[in-house]
Amino acid sequence: MARSIQHRGEEPPRTSPPTLLSSSTVETGSKWLEFKRDTLRDSSGRDFTWDYINRLTKFRETDGVGIFAKVTGKEFAEPHVLVIAQWRPPARNFVLELPAGIISPGETVEEVAVRELKEETGYAGRVVSASPELYNDQGTSTSCLNVVVAEVDADAPENAAPETEHEIGETIETLLLPIRGLRRRLDELKAEKGWGVCSRLYSLALGLQLGGGL
Repeated sequence: MARSIQHRGEEPPRTSPPTLLSSSTVETGSKWLEFKRDTLRDSSGRDFTWDYINRLTKFRETDGVGIFAKVTGKEFAEPHVLVIAQWRPPARNFVLELPAGIISPGETVEEVAVRELKEETGYAGRVVSASPELYNDQGTSTSCLNVVVAEVDADAPENAAPETEHEIGETIETLLLPIRGLRRRLDELKAEKGWGVCSRLYSLALGLQLGGGL
């Protein structure tokens, strides 16, 4: 059972959520995003504002998926994971991240995962599991996604010659990295190429290292 941690002499944590007083939207003309400002009042009666980005492509509780695709095959001595280096204009750099994509109307989480994996990496995979919806950057955005675990058989006929289907604006390089030592390899690529690293991917690599000594 979870319990609040209190230290002697400190005020107990405030658990009552703020009250929303008003919310306004700044129209940007974007197909994807809008800028919002909320005015709120906390449990002490203090008013404050919070600026954030709202996704306009949210057709359900989640916006899209991130895909952990485990790759096995005769040419691999141990399992690998599909990672992409994608040019991200806000970062003005390539960023190492998991394949991901936005859900289209009528799609299931599993369907978008299979589609985006194929489009971004060229590999066909099979969905094994999907997480509940998870926040991406809850301090600045309403964006949510499901993390999907997929398996890719590199020896399958459909993966003999992977071909990507990148959309306009997508500049992507596909990498196959060993799951063992993933965190170390991400550090090496960041140092060697000067690329950025997505915090979700790095957290996953750190969890693998801490949990299994990988």
